[in-house]
Amino acid sequence: MLEIVVTVGIGFVLGFLIGLTGVGGGALVAPALYVILGLGYAGAVSLSVIYSVFTKIVGFVQHLRLANVDWRLTLAYGLPAIPGAIVGSYMLHAAPHLERFFALVMVGILFVVALAMLAEAAIGTLARGARPFDVDQLGPSAIFAVASIGFFVGMLLGVTSVGSGSVVILSMVFLFRIPARRMVGTNIAIGIVMTVPAGLTHAIVGGVDVRRLVLLMAGSIAGTMLGSRGTIWLPDRQLRIAIACILVLSAVATILKAW
Repeated sequence: MLEIVVTVGIGFVLGFLIGLTGVGGGALVAPALYVILGLGYAGAVSLSVIYSVFTKIVGFVQHLRLANVDWRLTLAYGLPAIPGAIVGSYMLHAAPHLERFFALVMVGILFVVALAMLAEAAIGTLARGARPFDVDQLGPSAIFAVASIGFFVGMLLGVTSVGSGSVVILSMVFLFRIPARRMVGTNIAIGIVMTVPAGLTHAIVGGVDVRRLVLLMAGSIAGTMLGSRGTIWLPDRQLRIAIACILVLSAVATILKAW
């Protein structure tokens, strides 16, 4: 009974933070499962990836209705990411002796994303300059660059559950001039293309703790709804700082647990 209450409670807190900050499930869920609930690293990543599939679908439906999805970019990033996600997910379960290394890779990504969010103003200044590619005319060099990033991020997703949102959107900022809402909607669509094959691979190779997944989802639904309403109370700058602090705490906790 205590385990049920704790798992639902963690799901509520995670859902609230995701709704409040917009941080993807992988950056919060995997560290929480790994550190707080004491799951093995592979089990925490597997559950986090599958959890992320459901949370991304909700956002995707909304952006699809608003026509915020660029399907050419989605396919250019997403299709090469599918084999990357499958390979990365399989590697995690096939090489258990590398779990500590994979955990440190996750930590590195969390720190990079946190620093990028704190430096968002500087990034925005740089991104206002000329872009190397035109989003409306994807030539061979643009497709090669995007496909390479997609495959790499897919592998990162498979072994850490992190990166399908944050790393992809950072690359879009610097490669293309694209409206923010269209960027966010496309990013969520790309995330679904990545997380579905990664989640299926994790489920087939490593199995899924369905009971724990259901408990997490039950708690996160109410938490996400409440957190989404809280965004109107926090100014953007404070919100960015809060997100970065959460990511740093997740990274530090993961380091301590891994070692």
